[in-house]
Amino acid sequence: MRRCIAACVAVLVVASAGACTESAARTEGKAATSATARTMDPGACGNGTYQWFNIERPIRLSALSEVQSLGRGGGKFTKAPKHRVSWPETSVSVHGPAVPQRDVLFALAKLVGEAQEGDTGADMAFTDVGRKPDDPNRSRAISTTEAGRYVMYDEAHIVEADFRYTCPQSKAATIGHAKGWTMEGSGILECGTPIDVGSQAHLAVAREAARISCGPKSPAAQVKAVPGSD
Repeated sequence: MRRCIAACVAVLVVASAGACTESAARTEGKAATSATARTMDPGACGNGTYQWFNIERPIRLSALSEVQSLGRGGGKFTKAPKHRVSWPETSVSVHGPAVPQRDVLFALAKLVGEAQEGDTGADMAFTDVGRKPDDPNRSRAISTTEAGRYVMYDEAHIVEADFRYTCPQSKAATIGHAKGWTMEGSGILECGTPIDVGSQAHLAVAREAARISCGPKSPAAQVKAVPGSD
């Protein structure tokens, strides 16, 4: 039985400099309050508070290769380059008094634990609106000793949420939506081998990659049956 090969590599490095942070809770059905914004555009106060709603952290397929067949003894995965199927985005949309996009994203980073004590929003890749991911083929030094029909893929780890920003001395509120991403992971699957390792989110991405490249009827694209589930 061939075994599925999987790897997940973090490619985002968070830069550090002096700043203040505070922890924030992630809740279901309730708002989570983050740290106070520090620098504001005219029209929005500098000592307001964020409330966060509908916090989601999906994992999505972002790059994919065609099938590469390896014979007896395996070999290196070099003949099937990966191609982008989706781009992870960093963006902020608001209604109401203007709030700097980097401040919103920095508050979101602290909320979900991506920013640590000593970080500053201006120095973080997470807060860089319009940030693009690296070339999906930047690293190809991967090989196997087993024959098979293999597919390489990348997955993007997304963070997004709705927010409300309010000021102590004003009835005006800013509402909006913030979206960013923390890293890309990479994986390899073998079309003839069912995938049954990893969390549900990772499994869903791997099976999506298998459906597209290997075909929807391939063993890798199928959900493994649970004994006694009939």
